[in-house]
Amino acid sequence: MARKSKAFGEILKQQRAEKTHEKELEKLQQKLQKGPLGDKVAGTVTNPKGEAKMSEVLEEFVEPYLPSIETAVDRKKLFEVAVVAWNLSLMPENVRQTMIDKLIKESMEGADPWIKQDMRKMIDELIARKQNFFTQHKRYVIDFQLEDTGSGFHLSVASTLSNPLAPDSAD
Repeated sequence: MARKSKAFGEILKQQRAEKTHEKELEKLQQKLQKGPLGDKVAGTVTNPKGEAKMSEVLEEFVEPYLPSIETAVDRKKLFEVAVVAWNLSLMPENVRQTMIDKLIKESMEGADPWIKQDMRKMIDELIARKQNFFTQHKRYVIDFQLEDTGSGFHLSVASTLSNPLAPDSAD
C-alpha cells in the first residue's frame, strides 16, 4: 500500500482549514445580518483588495497579552476588551473619555473599585497601543468570532471599510 506523502497531508490539512474558515465567515455574516446593523451589512465584502485583514491586525494588536491567557473564555474576553478599546481609540478624545466612563459604570456595576480601575487601565493601555503602533488602521470593528481550533484559535473579524465618524471630505 502506498504511503501518503507529508506534502499531501499538509494540502488536505490546509483545505480543511480553508473550509472551516469559510464556514466561520458565513456564520459571522449571518450573525451580523440578524443584528441591529443587519440591513447595512448585506453584501459584505470579505478581504477587500488593498486593505489589511483586520483579523491579522487585531491578533497583532492583542499579541502582548496572549501569553498570559490560559483559557478560551479568557481569550474571548481579551478580544472583547481589545475591540472596545480599538473602537474607542478612533473616537474624538472628548467623546472617548465619556464613553469609557459610561462603559465601565454600566458594564461593571457592583464590581470592586480596584477591578474597575484595572479595566480602565487596560483600556487606556490598549488605546495607547492602537495610537502608537496601529495609526494607519482607521476601521471600526463591528464584530468578531473566535473559534478554538484545538491547537490554537481562529479569528474572523467584520469591520467597516472606513471610519464612519470621520468628517466627510465633501463638507
